[in-house]
Amino acid sequence: MKVVNLIFAAFLLIFISCENPTSQLIGTWKVVDVETHFDEAKMSPAMISQVVEMQKETFFKISNDTTLIIFSSENTHEAKWTYNSDDNSITYFFDSNPTTVNKLGKFVDGSIVSETTSAIGKMVITYGKQPK
Repeated sequence: MKVVNLIFAAFLLIFISCENPTSQLIGTWKVVDVETHFDEAKMSPAMISQVVEMQKETFFKISNDTTLIIFSSENTHEAKWTYNSDDNSITYFFDSNPTTVNKLGKFVDGSIVSETTSAIGKMVITYGKQPK
């Protein structure tokens, strides 16, 4: 009987120590870094700086009930999020348009990294989880 209890305790310890990546996502996330690789022939340095500052004002809260709340300087949006453990990607959609799935970013080394590419170049935003 002691052997069974010992095996059960060891299994429980291993199970608890292997934290689910989804649970690591729960909380409030704010911008910690913004990298821009824009074509300055298409966008002035002042405009690039303004884009970076706008991104820094945006943050979001991930809840364990699949609710994602995005806060920006002028608006608040509520969506549903999902996590894909195959590629560590986080996506979201709005209830008003559930067929349009948006990519939030990838969960990498405790951060969420979002990459956006457009006609003017590429932007990489890194979000860090805020302490409770």
